[in-house]
Formats: sequence, structure tokens, C-alpha cells
Amino acid sequence: METNILKMITIADIASIANAICGLLAIFLILNGNNIASAQLLLLAVVFDCIDGTLARKFNTHSIGSFGETIDSLADMISFGVAPAIILYMISNSYWIIIPSIIIVVCGLLRLTRYNTIIEYQDEPTKTFLGLPIPVTSTLLAALILAGITNIYIPIILLMIVSILMVSEVKYPKVKNKKIITIAAIVIILCIIPHINGILYLVPSYLLIIGVLIYIFAILFGNFESTQLNEKRQPTTRQKRPSLYKDE
Repeated sequence: METNILKMITIADIASIANAICGLLAIFLILNGNNIASAQLLLLAVVFDCIDGTLARKFNTHSIGSFGETIDSLADMISFGVAPAIILYMISNSYWIIIPSIIIVVCGLLRLTRYNTIIEYQDEPTKTFLGLPIPVTSTLLAALILAGITNIYIPIILLMIVSILMVSEVKYPKVKNKKIITIAAIVIILCIIPHINGILYLVPSYLLIIGVLIYIFAILFGNFESTQLNEKRQPTTRQKRPSLYKDE
């Protein structure tokens, strides 16, 4: 078994590491009172999380054992579990927010642990997530901050709902529709670009909020079918591992 860590790291793992770094920097910035840059780094972490699996498939890279999946989940815990919990606490200026912050971390930890457990028993990729994907926490919180929403109860309530859905057994479809992915990518990029003010700054933030809420609640109440967010079904071949890496 390979033990040289430099040889174990693939290009997809570098994206996961970048994801973790963005989450850590977001924490540093919120501690220094820079809410906007902190939120933008959360979204950048989401971008890196989305591309790691794409990079793995494109370059046909397979990490040694579960190395890639493990580093991916650890990075997700930093950027989508710990970071949003700390940011929520810092923007609230209230000690009782410790409780919802703890809930975010615990639910995120359980979500990732469950994924890593059940993935061992899957023979091929699935078209759905079991529970809401964990990047939704940071995506939604970042969009709320960038949109200038100051009522602290709005992000608290929404993130509590997100946390519960993460550990639920509600099945959410994996978004494969290229048009939806392209639109989402453009909106997120517009949110990340620094020094944009006025309507160009607020519109993509609100669009991102609306998109995330539609994904959460429309699917939750059965208004969307999985096929609406996916391309036409293609025949698949049996694989030893479910995905490279995952979309948690």
C-alpha cells in the first residue's frame, strides 16, 4: 500500500484541500468582521467541492483506498459544518446562538458520517442524495449575508431546517441538468466577484437564495421530480465505487 502522501494526492484532492482552505479563511475573515469576504469564500469553497468529482472523472484519477473520499469529507466538515456555525454565531452577537451553531456542526458531522458509511455498501452510483447535501448550509448562509438580510432569525430558522433535512431520509436528486448547472455557476461567480456594488451585487444573491429554497422545499413537498433536474437517463455500467468523489 502506498504511504507517500505526495503520491497519494490527486488533482481532485487538491480541489478538496482548496475547499478546506476557503472554509478556514472564511472563519478568519468573520473573526475580523469582514462578513462579505467571508461569505464569498464560503461560496468559493462550494465551487471547489463541486469540481473535485469532475476533476477525478476527467483525469481518471483514483485515490489510494478511501483517501480521496476521506479528505473530501473532512474538507466539507470545515467549510460546510464548522465555518457556517462560527459565522452564524459571529453575525448574531448573542450567546444563545451557540445552540443552533452546535446543531449545525452535529448534523453536518452525522450527515457526512452516514454518507461515508453507506457508500461502502453501494455497488453503483445513485441518482439521489439521502438527506439534503451539506454544501447547502454554506451556500444559503453566504447568499443571505451577501443579500444584506440583517434579521438574524431568518438564517437561524433556515439553517435549522437545513440541518434537520441533512440527517433526514428525504431523497434529493443530484442536479445533472447542464442548463441548471450553468445558470447556478454564473450566479455564484457573480456573487464571488469582489467590489461589485448595487443591483449587480444584490440580484445574484437573491437569485441564489431563491434557487436554494426551491431545491429544498419544492422537492420536499413533491413539486419536482428527480428527472427535472437531470439529463435524460443514460445506461450505466456497474462500478466498484459509487462516485468520484461525491456530492454531499
